[in-house]
Amino acid sequence: MKKKLISMLLAATLGVTLLAGCGGDDKKTQQNTPSPTENNGDTQNPDVQPADAEHEPVELTLWVTSRNSDDWSDSMEQKFLEENSWITLNKVVKEGDPGNEFYQGVASGTAPDLVKCSFTMMDSYIASGILEPLNKYTDSWDEWGNFTQEYVDMFTHDGNIYGIPSQVAPMLFGYNKALFAEAGIESVPATWDEAIEAAKKINNPDNQITGYATLAAEWTEWFFQYYVWQAGGDLTVENPDGTAELTFTDPAVIEAAKYYQRLKSEGVLQSDMTLKFTDLVTNFGLGKIGMMPFAGDWVSEAVANGISPDDIGLSLPPAGPSGEQTTAIAGECYVINAAADDAKKEAAWEYIKFYESKEYFSSYFENLATKGAPNPVIIPRDDISVTDFYEFPAEYKDVLEAAKSVGRLEFYGKASFGSYVDRAVQKVLADPNADPEKEFGDAQELCKSEALETFNEDNKR
Repeated sequence: MKKKLISMLLAATLGVTLLAGCGGDDKKTQQNTPSPTENNGDTQNPDVQPADAEHEPVELTLWVTSRNSDDWSDSMEQKFLEENSWITLNKVVKEGDPGNEFYQGVASGTAPDLVKCSFTMMDSYIASGILEPLNKYTDSWDEWGNFTQEYVDMFTHDGNIYGIPSQVAPMLFGYNKALFAEAGIESVPATWDEAIEAAKKINNPDNQITGYATLAAEWTEWFFQYYVWQAGGDLTVENPDGTAELTFTDPAVIEAAKYYQRLKSEGVLQSDMTLKFTDLVTNFGLGKIGMMPFAGDWVSEAVANGISPDDIGLSLPPAGPSGEQTTAIAGECYVINAAADDAKKEAAWEYIKFYESKEYFSSYFENLATKGAPNPVIIPRDDISVTDFYEFPAEYKDVLEAAKSVGRLEFYGKASFGSYVDRAVQKVLADPNADPEKEFGDAQELCKSEALETFNEDNKR
């Protein structure tokens, strides 16, 4: 298939949904998430036979969103049903994020047989015992060896595999090449200090241009955790038994907080500290931000707001005091309900195997290339890449490959503890005289008294 030029594709891209990284409310970018057709009701091949020689008929229940399908999605589902004539699909519309409601569904007895869930939820789901171990299926799947080991390991606990990664969106570092050129900056900042110096050169309040941007009004823990990692620490520790320890006062946390205060005191952060996540992405697209944490699947949204695709630079984040460029990866994986009966589990595996195959991914991205949606995301397999279908800048390919080794899951227990970190970050940004050690110490004590015990009771293995 002929590759499409990124500038042509990006200019044609419309209607992207942003990926949000907050706890249990991740927004998925539909165009970069390979998905089967998503209509309500039972679906089966009109030529379906009652069963094949080896299987009794099985109805497989799925939770899907209310997004409309297209001809390509319909054709792939038809192909799946033709190859598995013993399976019919009962697709139940579940608006929002079906994967994040899976736990409640299990508790109420209404959970589907399989679902896609965000990486963020996997630790809790694994600890709760609601996911079926998949080793007996992966051991006999000839394509399993092609999945990227870093992502396989993320969902392997005590030797058991609980999720098959479907798509990965790494958090990178975005910079406006045009603003860099105007400021005479010839290289991407490699350290925190270099980032501040570059931001000073770019910052131009008269033209409403901000040198550096980060979340300051909501979900601040989402971006803040990256800086903690780059400083060599973390916000929590996962114990072997699944319980958590809070480390809000880790020296690396304080270093990250002081860096945030420095960004503010140097005058290089956005002047309007109430701007939300979507506002930052929009302003980046309007050419008003020099650099900021930036996910690969935000490119098309930025372009939709006016920036030239040639002006969007992506790199790993600048290194902190630890010398590391650690960042996060987000995404989704397929899981099977441990409470389903064996026949449904087998049907669920056939479904996953089809929609995680190289053939499916290839067809998906070939189809996407004809419509124009070239966000640089990661296919969690070593035998195929989005760069096989789009002509991205060389740096995109390099940074996606690098993100595989430095990307990690969000801090343990983020969905339960993130709001406490959020409030502390907001305080140190709002008050130039705030003491980071006191603010994060207070946040840790409050989190201990309100959330830690419940979390540990729910997640202890």
